[in-house]
Amino acid sequence: RGVKLMSLGYVSPNSGVPGSGPAGGPAVMRGPMAGKVVAQLLKGTDWGDLDVLLLDLPPGTGDVQLEVCQSLRLSGAVCVTTPSKLAVTDAIKGVEMFAALGVPTVATVQNMSYFDCEGGSRHYPFGKGILDEAEADSTSSLRSVGINPSSIVQLPISSLTNDANDAGEPLCVQRPAKGHEELDSFWGLAKIVSQELLLSQYGKSSMGQTSKGSDGAFSDAVVTFEGSAGQHFDVASLYMSVDSDSDSFAVRLFCDAGAWQGKIDGEVLRSTDPKTGERLPDNDKSMDVVHPEVACGSSNGFGDGMVQHHEAGKKKARLFPASVEKKGIYGYAVEWADGATIIYSMLSIAKAAGGKQVDEDKWSVEEAP
Repeated sequence: RGVKLMSLGYVSPNSGVPGSGPAGGPAVMRGPMAGKVVAQLLKGTDWGDLDVLLLDLPPGTGDVQLEVCQSLRLSGAVCVTTPSKLAVTDAIKGVEMFAALGVPTVATVQNMSYFDCEGGSRHYPFGKGILDEAEADSTSSLRSVGINPSSIVQLPISSLTNDANDAGEPLCVQRPAKGHEELDSFWGLAKIVSQELLLSQYGKSSMGQTSKGSDGAFSDAVVTFEGSAGQHFDVASLYMSVDSDSDSFAVRLFCDAGAWQGKIDGEVLRSTDPKTGERLPDNDKSMDVVHPEVACGSSNGFGDGMVQHHEAGKKKARLFPASVEKKGIYGYAVEWADGATIIYSMLSIAKAAGGKQVDEDKWSVEEAP
């Protein structure tokens, strides 16, 4: 009630939704097309004034998620999973992908976690799932992938919630007398998310991390350059073009007082971590992408299989001619002559150009290794 909503079902001629077209079948489309549809719904809707915009994304780490992360500056993500080990494993991969694209996970929801029987006992029919990780003294491993153990919310198996969904009236609107446990869970989730959104406005989070450029993947970091008279440049202003004749890239950044321009040698950029901007070890400098078309996320996943390293002594890869394509606010995709396509964050490019990251809270400078 009073919540603005947009869905593909409202505009698809085959959705069967009253007013949109005749009764039809499913919306069948390839991954890239699905990403474009999401972008059109986001940018082509007159949302008016909003406090918060929530996006209900499909499962996985595919084109839809990548399109959203590259097109919008997201404040955070809420991970939703079930207790099964396979579901938890997939959910963690999603958390890692969002973290790599500069989006922190502010809460983790575990559906169908438990039920309370008439005898008063609590049962976990599908196991405790991600809670097993937290209870097994592995909270540090959860934090390492971006999950805060204190921000895990359990939703019970509930006929009340199911009936409310079937009736098309959310449980939080119905507020049944016997639904206090379910309502408390939703209230806890809302409290966690609102707290994290508030902290993020000040570059903080409940995990004790800053949310501005702390992991090298955020697009609102600030850098300075030697000889720039102390001027600070927002990496979101970065523009990069390729100069294949000189095997380099031209980089420009802007601020209120002026601009900075420089070049990055192709070998230097290829030797740069595409997320953090740190220089890769010598034996990793010939990094290659196994599946160029799925770098930084696709329907085939984002994870350990993305990168391979050439063996020592292997012939150096030919890098030019190369091409670049801007990827929203996140960074640039570089297609190298050897067939590898790597997406570099804005901050990694700025650091490769000699930039030093500025800690805006302390006004100190973090030098690139």
